[in-house]
Amino acid sequence: MNLLLALLCCNTCGLLKDKLNENSPSPRIIIVGAGAAGIAAASRLLENGFTDITILEAENRIGGRVWSIKIGDYLADMGGQWVHGEKNNVAFELAWPLGLIERFDENHNFSVRFFGSSGSALSLKTSLNLVELHNSMTNDLADVENLPESFGQFADMKMDKFFKAHKEISPDLYDSLRYMTNLGQMASDGADNWYEVSAKGLRDYAICDGDNSINWKNRTYSTILDILMKKYPNPDEELPVLENVYKDSRVIKINYNKGYNTVKISTADGEEYLGDHVIFTPSLGVLKANYQRLFSPPLPEKKVEAIKNLGFGHEAKILLYYENPWWYTDENKYNSKGIYWTKADREEIENDPERMWMLGLFALYPVEHKPKMLCFWVSSDFSIEMELVPEEIFRQQILQVINKFFSNHYNITEPTKIIRTSWNTNENFLGTYSYRGIESDLADVDYTDLAEPIMRNNKPIIQFAGEATSEHYSTVHGAIDSGWREADRLINLYPRKNDLLKLLTRLTEKKNK
Repeated sequence: MNLLLALLCCNTCGLLKDKLNENSPSPRIIIVGAGAAGIAAASRLLENGFTDITILEAENRIGGRVWSIKIGDYLADMGGQWVHGEKNNVAFELAWPLGLIERFDENHNFSVRFFGSSGSALSLKTSLNLVELHNSMTNDLADVENLPESFGQFADMKMDKFFKAHKEISPDLYDSLRYMTNLGQMASDGADNWYEVSAKGLRDYAICDGDNSINWKNRTYSTILDILMKKYPNPDEELPVLENVYKDSRVIKINYNKGYNTVKISTADGEEYLGDHVIFTPSLGVLKANYQRLFSPPLPEKKVEAIKNLGFGHEAKILLYYENPWWYTDENKYNSKGIYWTKADREEIENDPERMWMLGLFALYPVEHKPKMLCFWVSSDFSIEMELVPEEIFRQQILQVINKFFSNHYNITEPTKIIRTSWNTNENFLGTYSYRGIESDLADVDYTDLAEPIMRNNKPIIQFAGEATSEHYSTVHGAIDSGWREADRLINLYPRKNDLLKLLTRLTEKKNK
């Protein structure tokens, strides 16, 4: 037993790593990516006695698309922001008992109004009717016998019917409001427009029942990482996840040639790592851009078809911090503001490459528990163009947009900070979240094809996790689910070793005491 304890205590030593094989106490597991999926997988494995874990992270931080930064008085989410649903939602199940999250309507009286680029605005009643229409669209898919190919075709029919029933809306606004609603839907689905989104995919999506806009109060979604690592609520119970993370380690090659008993991973900084199992968690955007040169030998045909034909979208946030907020008419009211471009303004901007990205703007809303902050949402590939605009020009453009839409209705003040996201032009993400498109239907692929591991001798050697591999794709809880799924795959593969590792861990803890 002393020998086993010695081996366990030396599990990070290079000599042991070189000699480790399938009969060793702990297999070598390499996790590519320290986002929600990677952190979830590592935490689950460590909690179950696995000790030889290496996490390679391309960024200089953990979290992936879960990331918060300090802006003014607040921590603010640059990526995932809300917990979507309650039932069968692991993020909700982890955070709710700790009192960390809040249902949307608990402290907010929802209101929304739509403002036009002409300086006019729709009435509050008409605005709320539009919101009700939008919210009902996906639910109504379940009642349609013969679904159209794209969600956009279905949405057009719903909006045509809506306009006929609401004579108070001027016909010259039909296209503008349809365009705005399209952008709003894409904030959920991630595609460039709703004609790319599968109607069948939306109908069959595994929505978690309950409130779908649950906020983190004064915290941010990054708290979920601390919960996963057991750092919260009791720091004394923290798992050694961070000790195994190698930051600034972008993977450039994964060699799983049959001539090797292990998988060899190479990183951009010239390092090489050997593993018995690899859990690959980077975004579908990264896979789309790099799968051909990343994997050797090439991935199986079905996997490639999934990578090529599953959709991966482009969204962005613009966070504005004000020392003197201007948007309150009732300080207890959550007053969101939709925006729509008139036909003339849209045509003018379409001919101006420097301003064209503005056509992706569709909503400006206050951020819960951050009374000095507003967030602009940018949908579709316009968000890519937004990220490329030089900083000073970008700032002036934002101020111009706010004045154009709202100066007739509010006494506008100037923000002290304007921060924008850059998920779409960052080579480590290349987008935001996945969706099921009509191309996915035509190729007959879905998230399960992306999640399928590559096997050798009845063992998974390369496993795939991340939100795009989950039935809850496009969400943080889907990413966590997928990380646990792949960790459990290995836990179930090594049941006897796992029991031994747990015993050795307990003996080591007892000895240390």
